[in-house]
Amino acid sequence: MKNFIIAVILLVLMIGFVTVNAIVIDNITDKLIEMADGDINELEKYWEEKYYYISMSTHLDILEQADISVVEMKSYLESGNEDEYLAAKQRFLNAVDEIKTGEKLVFYNIF
Repeated sequence: MKNFIIAVILLVLMIGFVTVNAIVIDNITDKLIEMADGDINELEKYWEEKYYYISMSTHLDILEQADISVVEMKSYLESGNEDEYLAAKQRFLNAVDEIKTGEKLVFYNIF
């Protein structure tokens, strides 16, 4: 009986951790999506601040794609290449959306 109680407590703690993680990632990704239309320097700073939290639960390839897109966005904006900037911005938004989708609390993500 003692082992069962410990297992239930650990299960509840794990469910709590997963739920809190999903809420935090959802808030971070929502803010990133909002900031994508604003100042690129603020977006880059916020991305660097929150990268650690996102990296705890997201695949590295998605993070690299988003990270590269932020750098490309800044570079293309500074060079005045609007079309390439918009393409890099769309790649960034796609990566952020993939991060958000991967951390949602839905049955599909459990299995």
